[in-house]
Amino acid sequence: MKQQQGKLGIREYTSIAVLMVGTKATENTPAALYNAVQSAAWMIPLISAGLFLIPLFLLLKTFSLFQGKDLFAIVQRLLGKYIGFFVLLSIFIISSFAFSFDSRMASDIIHSFYFRTTPLVVLYAIFIFVCVYGAKKGIQHIGSISYIMVWYIIFSFVLAMILSIMDGNIQAIYPILGSGIQDITKSSISGTTLFADLFILTAIISNMSSTKDFTKGTWIAFILNTIHLSAAIFIFIFLFDRSLAGLGYPFHTAIRYFSFGKFLTNVETLFLPIWLMATFIRFAALLYICTKIFAHIFRIKEADYLIPALATIYWLTGMIPETPLDVGLLFKAKVRLIAGPTFAALSLLLWIVALLKGEFNHATNKKGM
Repeated sequence: MKQQQGKLGIREYTSIAVLMVGTKATENTPAALYNAVQSAAWMIPLISAGLFLIPLFLLLKTFSLFQGKDLFAIVQRLLGKYIGFFVLLSIFIISSFAFSFDSRMASDIIHSFYFRTTPLVVLYAIFIFVCVYGAKKGIQHIGSISYIMVWYIIFSFVLAMILSIMDGNIQAIYPILGSGIQDITKSSISGTTLFADLFILTAIISNMSSTKDFTKGTWIAFILNTIHLSAAIFIFIFLFDRSLAGLGYPFHTAIRYFSFGKFLTNVETLFLPIWLMATFIRFAALLYICTKIFAHIFRIKEADYLIPALATIYWLTGMIPETPLDVGLLFKAKVRLIAGPTFAALSLLLWIVALLKGEFNHATNKKGM
């Protein structure tokens, strides 16, 4: 379908969704999963995707009943004014903590690997400032930049993974089941958080050219990110073996392992700008969505003015953990345990309520008229 003026098309939306989920492979997620299930870590995105598949399908099925309606309108229509308020508030709180601790982790990566002499508080402030600038430009601009950059980002990541394979050890993937089926099951349930952003993105359906484009884009992003995350973790296990457990950010460690001959040894300087662009796009989009949710909950019309204020709160919240270890093991780990299962449960709840209220029958009768 032709993109309407001022609306996101399927290409732009899919690019945003791919980057929001796919960049998780470049942070501490691979190491966290390896610590949980060891050599079976690469299975977690696949199994988690299988667990999230039904809730996502039912969520999109429910949203298809209300063409052009976003998360806010549907939650309040199905759950009512008061229950809907608390549900949206819960979504906002979870999304806000995710933004704070994930953005802090991105700043920790920049500080640890690239700008060690610059104070973290300064780097984090600059990082948030760039995200504010992107969010204030609007989701349409973010989508346009995403579509331009996504191909360069995918190419650079694939190149990095291919180069990493050359120094790998195939024995590292054994035993196949890692620490056991029980650990795999537990990690797969919490691993649904990997795809939680696909639920949050329903807040921008009203910015889409059509609900049909949103549905198609979501499935494309879901499939691509499942393959991407699983392949990335597999390659990190292949490359680092048991040392992966002690690496906070394996992607940034991996790109220091190889070079293009004697003339270009600092290859990470080529990957840094591309990774930064992907990261800024991810958090600019998430900041925009968090602001939109907050503005709707409290009925604030001029949402653009909220962006700097919310970003400042997120910056202060993100500075609470004293060390990168605290961010990954304490704060972010708690968000990971809650977000995915909560959003999956909400997806099921919305579908059940829509079914009980006869929304599906109403939609069928409407089509038949």
